[in-house]
Amino acid sequence: MTDWQKLKNNPSLWQIFKLRQEIIKKIREFFYQENFLEVQTPLLAPSLLPESYLEIFSTKLSNKIGKKQAAFLTPSPEIWHKKLLVAGSGNIFEITKSFRNTDLGGHFHQPEFTILEWYRIGNYQQTMRDCENLLRFLAQNKAKINYQGKTLDLQKPFEKISLLKAFEKYAGIEKRDFFNWKKLLQIAQKRGYQVDKDDNWETLFNLFYLQEVEPNLGQEKPTIIYQFPAQFAPLAKPDLQDPRFKQRFELYLFGIELADGYQELNDPQKQKVEFLREQRLRKKLAKINHPLDWDFIKALKQGLPQASGVALGVDRLIMIFANLTDISQAILFSAEEIFDLYF
Repeated sequence: MTDWQKLKNNPSLWQIFKLRQEIIKKIREFFYQENFLEVQTPLLAPSLLPESYLEIFSTKLSNKIGKKQAAFLTPSPEIWHKKLLVAGSGNIFEITKSFRNTDLGGHFHQPEFTILEWYRIGNYQQTMRDCENLLRFLAQNKAKINYQGKTLDLQKPFEKISLLKAFEKYAGIEKRDFFNWKKLLQIAQKRGYQVDKDDNWETLFNLFYLQEVEPNLGQEKPTIIYQFPAQFAPLAKPDLQDPRFKQRFELYLFGIELADGYQELNDPQKQKVEFLREQRLRKKLAKINHPLDWDFIKALKQGLPQASGVALGVDRLIMIFANLTDISQAILFSAEEIFDLYF
């Protein structure tokens, strides 16, 4: 049964999308009162920022004489927003569609999804506060939100924990062992994980993070986890105390990653190095090849102000506020429903 048939047969489902409309309306109200400028940016681009961890959608554009040019659906509006910051926009936000060619069938992912992205001039402690204030604003007068039998109090201070401390607390991996590939491999083997001696450190990190750390985040109180390994934040500034890490954070509610933010790297030479590293990784992982946006490096040379940006998954937000178990329930015409007609 397709989405429209479900809605026709069960009109009560419309309440989910009325709630969705109200939440998106209130998101705009929040950023308007914070004096942010709302922007609209392209969904098709001739080049992208290289990001090794995600796959993209590619297509072709044709002009009136039939000449074709490669084009790509943007995985986020980040590329445009930072150029606007260079141009002097000041604080900006956008609610838009983004596209990532991920596997269908997961509870928390859609290849086409709605993203809220905002950039604030200043440091990432300020955008962490934005996350707290936004959620409280959306909850209105409710001190607590309930999801699948669990409750979180949004009025109390959010938990802030470094990634190293989270690994020690939830995975039992001490600071001295964190970057020790051999030690992590031994721990994984002892715990019965299917690992191989050829697995690199990044693979082992993701194993422990996804299996043992992430499910515990945001379960007792909304949680901001910060200070991520440098290789997982190519567009972020290095941590001030430890260059092995970057100034990146993620927001979790009920074990669900809701937002990802960081202090923006504004050094053009360092960003170029990160670009080329990510491009090599994409090639190694056999990801779709795309041109790099060298205009972005050109913009950085003009001067990107000290700024922090955050990407928040609107569909996941709706999921939580509507107490839904699958992200497809929070959107009209999910990919599963549409493409099941053809698979």
